[in-house]
Amino acid sequence: MKKICCILLLFTIGSNAIFAQNNFLNNGKISGNLQLDAQYYIPDSTIGAENLENKIRANIFANINYINGGFSAGFRYENFEYPLIDFEKINYVGSGLPYYYAAYNHQYFEVVVGSFYEQFGSGLIYRSYENRNLGYDNATQGVKVKAKPYQGITLTGVYGRQRNLFINEGLVRGFDMNISFNEIFKKIDESNFRSSIGGSFISKFERDNDPDYKLPQNVGAFAGRASFGYAGFNLQGEYAWKCNDPSAVNNMIYKNGEALLLTTSYSTKGLGIFLTGLRTDNFDFRTVRNAVVNNNIINYIPTLSKERTYNLLANYSYSSQPTGQIGFQAEINYKIPKKTKIGGRYGTDIMVNYSRIHDIKKKYVSDAFMDDGNMDLSGTDGYTSSFFAFGKEVFFEDFTFEMGRRFNKSWKLIVSYVYLHYNIEVIEGHFGDPNVHAHTVITDLTYQINDIHSLRLELQHMNTQQDKGNWMYAQLEYAIAPRWFFSVLDAWNYGNKTKEKQIHYYNVSTSFVYKTSKFSLSFGKQKEGILCVGGVCRAVPASYGCNLSIVTSF
Repeated sequence: MKKICCILLLFTIGSNAIFAQNNFLNNGKISGNLQLDAQYYIPDSTIGAENLENKIRANIFANINYINGGFSAGFRYENFEYPLIDFEKINYVGSGLPYYYAAYNHQYFEVVVGSFYEQFGSGLIYRSYENRNLGYDNATQGVKVKAKPYQGITLTGVYGRQRNLFINEGLVRGFDMNISFNEIFKKIDESNFRSSIGGSFISKFERDNDPDYKLPQNVGAFAGRASFGYAGFNLQGEYAWKCNDPSAVNNMIYKNGEALLLTTSYSTKGLGIFLTGLRTDNFDFRTVRNAVVNNNIINYIPTLSKERTYNLLANYSYSSQPTGQIGFQAEINYKIPKKTKIGGRYGTDIMVNYSRIHDIKKKYVSDAFMDDGNMDLSGTDGYTSSFFAFGKEVFFEDFTFEMGRRFNKSWKLIVSYVYLHYNIEVIEGHFGDPNVHAHTVITDLTYQINDIHSLRLELQHMNTQQDKGNWMYAQLEYAIAPRWFFSVLDAWNYGNKTKEKQIHYYNVSTSFVYKTSKFSLSFGKQKEGILCVGGVCRAVPASYGCNLSIVTSF
């Protein structure tokens, strides 16, 4: 009720202070959307699906926004009283209005009061954002001011608490400046040269109530970035540094943290080359020092692995390791010209991607070693590390070759080969388990019957001797544009060493689109695993049952 009153108050203040006119509401526009994800759960001991007391669960989101000229306001209602079980596992339980705001946007400035999302640079020291599929939302609740005092110069200030599930914890305050030389200098803008620089500062405050450690209450982080480009060439880099920040994640060490992200690319007709390097060292940054998993995270560490859309490859997605990692990712995209012997009538697309991520090389401080030979890092500086030195342990390795070709207006084929080296002990915390080495072959065939009807067949096979063994996957889709979609799939863990666990994870689904609404219905089994998006991951429990999804907007 207090939040609703705050929203109404913000509406009133905004309308009186900004738009002194009687027809303010009449001239405005109201829009919104609603999303319902529900499931009926059926117990299944063979896959580990629980027998739940409340077998019908649902996640509900509803956004309402109002805009009138430069003024806007809105709120989001969320209901997770009995959420889907994977959200319940991360304690995403409750209901209310966790997100609400009022804002005014002018040519030279922007002010937001309430909840907001923002990112400084690459996000190495600050990124507040939402990913609904992950159950991740660290929106900042407070005040954001953005100013453009001169063309090409943007200043941003933030102050507030960050959302963690259904509460706001910790105090975050920061400042960012970005300068675009192309906007400032007309001659540069008229040339093929592009350039910008920027800098950020973020600090958090948390009281020291620990009787055993003298903990810093104010922890600051700095970042500087630059971007240069000429014609088809681009180079971007950002370096970040963080004060000592003892926490549950870094074993209470007092070492300063640092991170470096470098990206370069070159593109021309038919060719694109991308190279990214990343190093993080003790760079886990949270508003609450005892938080773990995905709770209370202030910043964002990108992943160097390729985003996966194919089912079996998602079994082994990489989760960024902010406490210590160093690696690189390279990708080449090339289009063999059309109307050639190799390229064919429409040309042939080739993609090669390779990424490799190691631990950083560490030399532990002498204070960490105890009399019995064991090591206790807490209360020490932890270790030293050479900045560009690779550690011996491989966290993740990924090689992908993909070729796509359209034979005619009806037939299109994509074939892929993927090799994965996945350190299950580091990424998932399954201590003692061997590294996974997996070879996967994928065939993706689409037949466009006519302008409305199409068929798509997807076949996958993963070969591995570790973890759960070999997998086979098949999916057939039938689409009737623009409204109907049907799909049937099966993932079979036929290589599991335990015969009783050689399970078929099948799923049958359909969806219907009407104007701005989409209705989806499915039935089947979901295997236990890890769901990752952009290097941020969460555990997904096994489930079996019927799913209903409704998404509508107005």
